[in-house]
Amino acid sequence: MRQWLLLGVLLLSACAPSLRHYDQLDQKLLARQYDEADRLVQEHFKAYGDRNVLLYYFDRAMLLHLAGRYHESNAFFEKAKTAIDRLYTESILTHTSALISNDNLLPYDGEDFEKVLVHLFSALNYAALEKWDEALVEARQVDARLNQLNDQYEKKNVYKKDAFARYLAGVLYETRGEINDAFISYQKAYDAFQDYKKDYHAPIPSRLGYDLLKMSALLHLDEEFSDYKEHFPATAARFPIKEDPNEGELAVVAYTGRAPIKEDVFVRTLIPNGEGGTFLLTIAFPTFVPRVSGVSQVELRLKKADSSVRLRLDLVEDVTAIAKKNLEDRVGRITAKAIARATAKYMATRKARKEIAPNENDPVGQLIGLIGNVYSVATEQSDKRSWRTLPDRIYLGRIRLSEGIWDAEIRFFGQGGELVETRQFPNIQVRSGQKRFLLAHTFR
Repeated sequence: MRQWLLLGVLLLSACAPSLRHYDQLDQKLLARQYDEADRLVQEHFKAYGDRNVLLYYFDRAMLLHLAGRYHESNAFFEKAKTAIDRLYTESILTHTSALISNDNLLPYDGEDFEKVLVHLFSALNYAALEKWDEALVEARQVDARLNQLNDQYEKKNVYKKDAFARYLAGVLYETRGEINDAFISYQKAYDAFQDYKKDYHAPIPSRLGYDLLKMSALLHLDEEFSDYKEHFPATAARFPIKEDPNEGELAVVAYTGRAPIKEDVFVRTLIPNGEGGTFLLTIAFPTFVPRVSGVSQVELRLKKADSSVRLRLDLVEDVTAIAKKNLEDRVGRITAKAIARATAKYMATRKARKEIAPNENDPVGQLIGLIGNVYSVATEQSDKRSWRTLPDRIYLGRIRLSEGIWDAEIRFFGQGGELVETRQFPNIQVRSGQKRFLLAHTFR
């Protein structure tokens, strides 16, 4: 009886966390009921538990961001950053305990890309509040976080630069009138977007060519200007475009779809048992399964009196593609740990069996072996936790407008060009010589 009670405790301790409210949460996101979604997460605080407090901070911060409660959102992003730094130095003892069951025993410390996106969304919060200095600090923290993460790996991840964060830093530097720093950030963004094109099959944003030409012209960098004319011939054909100093600028950031979720992948293989034979080893590791948005294009329409303009937004961040590639980069590390974990379980069972019942035909020994096998299979599951309230993709558009009140409409189009959803933003005030950020989202 005692052995069965112990087994029950071990099985319960190894189970993945039960966060059953995510189905309800998804429905509220689809209906754009962000305040209600945030209340739902608060109601399930105990379900997150100590091991998943970082997920709680992620979800609260993102939902408050979507609700336009930017100050409150950043308060939770700050909590998330503190938790990430604390978990980074977590004790070896805690990790050792996970070796005999699974990684769900450990506090969730976030995927690499999740730790980076904390800074990116915090920067967008500050940009929406027109706190440019704070926004720039967060955008610049992205590179620092990526360097910290990659320094711990012998083999660097593919995700070692965030192109959108670098581009955003350029926009923020330009807002502050720091043209040289803006140009450097745009150059770094261009390098990173070329990696995005190779690694994630994402196009280089059309607007970036204009920014590089504009900055190199303002800085009288003739060689760089000529190079970018060759790289962006279509943009160069329309350059220079005269900018009215009395105009303002509207930057629109749009999110579409939902982040991918993790599922188990099981692999079975034969491993030497140390006695001249083999034993069947079952290991589990996670894979990201896309929940790809039905939206393939985002368009901005603006009206003011007799004026109207349209702008197609550029894809600047494919969160799903980054998540999948980032996880694939560490699959070798995950697999090695899973093999060690499964082997440790087998060795522990074999040792207990030999100590209690040395005779292989002893019913007690056979029962111990059966219990060990059941425990090994039941507890072999990967860590499927992730930041599920992130979007699938992020789009960006920038447009100069005359001063005054504009009515904005953001249209989301599907794969076949059909209109999926429309968001209305009336009475957007554009001020001369100033920039404003508008954030929009659909989880379709």
